[in-house]
Amino acid sequence: MRRILISLIFVFSILFFFLIRKNTKEYEVTGKTMGSIQYTVKYISDEKKILKQEIDSILIQFNRIFSTYIPDSEISIVNKSDSRVRVSDEFGKLIVESKLIYEITDGMFDPTVGPLVNKWGFGPDKIDKVPSEAEIKQLVEFVGFDKITYEDGYIHKKFKESYIDFSSVAKGYAVDVLHNYLKGKQINDTYVEIGGEVRVSGKNKNNDYWVLGIREPNFDGKINLSATVSLENKALATSGNYINNYYVDDSLFFHTINPKTGFPAYSNMLSASVFSTDCLSADAYATAFMAMNFNESKSILDSSNDLLGYFIYKESGVIKTYVSNELKPYIKIDK
Repeated sequence: MRRILISLIFVFSILFFFLIRKNTKEYEVTGKTMGSIQYTVKYISDEKKILKQEIDSILIQFNRIFSTYIPDSEISIVNKSDSRVRVSDEFGKLIVESKLIYEITDGMFDPTVGPLVNKWGFGPDKIDKVPSEAEIKQLVEFVGFDKITYEDGYIHKKFKESYIDFSSVAKGYAVDVLHNYLKGKQINDTYVEIGGEVRVSGKNKNNDYWVLGIREPNFDGKINLSATVSLENKALATSGNYINNYYVDDSLFFHTINPKTGFPAYSNMLSASVFSTDCLSADAYATAFMAMNFNESKSILDSSNDLLGYFIYKESGVIKTYVSNELKPYIKIDK
């Protein structure tokens, strides 16, 4: 009798769950942020709980802190300063998290690379000539986390010329901010994406895990998927030199700068897709891996308890892929 009762309770629980699920809908909010970058927020709910104005307001405030394109943003004020500057908790959090990843990647993820990013034309201003080796060598002196300190809510730069640029991780951090906002609204089934960086939780309207696409690296502007992956409660960020590059004097330059040499990174990595529990970390490591070679990137990936990865790289002229063992059951690679 007891076994029958337990079975009935189980059956009714399943029916009740699907009855609730049937009454829910998928709501979607879209817009632009950080200039012309597209964002998409989806959530499953029995009623509309989020307005576009709410999302836009959060992202506008985010840009007021981290955009180097806004002259009076918090980061612009820090970059212009030659003394201690009080910063917000959000700014401080990103400094702390960035320094941790800076140390783990042996300095290959470095937001203080800003002077070099600007000199190579990947900042607010474009260039019409390649910087000289002497110019780059001079700027490298101002790069590195040892050139700045963060203590008691204050940033202090050792050199006025030091320049912080969070563009390589801003999208991932903003995704986390929106994800946490939805969580605060008691929304548990969510999809948040900004410019290709994405974080999901729970399940979609079909009661399946959200399916995330990984773009195939190419330079012709076409967007083809290299793979799709379905995971629960994960963030995904992809970095590739095909995403941001330009020509000067018939030479092609890639946006990933090696903080140690000061020059665009030349690596056998074509694309790094990193999964983590938060999008900030996924974004930062994906950026770092593009400045490193495959073996160095794989070593960090395999030694982490939180990171999973899908790499596309070249070896002896042959394009190859690498997938973390834990990721293999959930990924489908397009042939």
